[in-house]
Amino acid sequence: MNIYFGSDAGGWYIGPDGKLHHWEGWGVEKFSELTRALTIIREASHFKTPGLGEQVFKGVMGFAQKELDTHMKGGGVLVIGPTQLSGQTAR
Repeated sequence: MNIYFGSDAGGWYIGPDGKLHHWEGWGVEKFSELTRALTIIREASHFKTPGLGEQVFKGVMGFAQKELDTHMKGGGVLVIGPTQLSGQTAR
């Protein structure tokens, strides 16, 4: 499993060989969109109304999965830290 860390400009991942490898970033706009989509997915898990979380999840999952598949070859874990979104820190 690879562990990816970095920013919109790219970063590094620890490969199965235990070494650091560089990966290309998303670019500012796509990374912001991906961060928002992942935040929505995380927040959707907190809905208590039956079916509401699943509907929200389905709305953004396709986009998030496409972006992750494009940039994270072979799967792995993506570590996203605090990011500036419209002047507010994402949590």
